[in-house]
Amino acid sequence: MLIIWKGWGFLAVVIPLAFMVLGQFGFDFIYDKGFYSAHSSWTAPLVSLLSTPLIYFVGNKLNNKPGRLLIDPETNEQVILKNTHDLFWIPLQYWSFIVGAISLFIYMQSNGYI
Repeated sequence: MLIIWKGWGFLAVVIPLAFMVLGQFGFDFIYDKGFYSAHSSWTAPLVSLLSTPLIYFVGNKLNNKPGRLLIDPETNEQVILKNTHDLFWIPLQYWSFIVGAISLFIYMQSNGYI
C-alpha cells in the first residue's frame, strides 16, 4: 500500500500508534500483564480516541503557520508560499475526526453493537 503525505502528515498514523503502544504499557503496568490484549475490545479504541486531540492540535498548529509572501518585481504579482501537512490530501488536523470515527466504529463492532 502506498502512503502519500506532505510535510508532517505522516503524524496522523504515528500519533495513534504511539498512543496504542504507550496505552498497552500503561494498562499492563497498572493492571496485570496482558490486560490490554485481553480487553482490547475497549482499550484499543479508547487509547486511539485519546490520541485525537493531539492530532488536531498538532495539525492545526502546523497548518495555520503564515506563509511567505513573494512579489514578482516585473508584474507585481503576489504569491504566498505555504507548507502543508496532510496525509492522502487530507489536512492533518482533520485526521483527528477520522481517527475518532474509526475508533468508535471499532468499539461498536467489537462489542456487538454493529
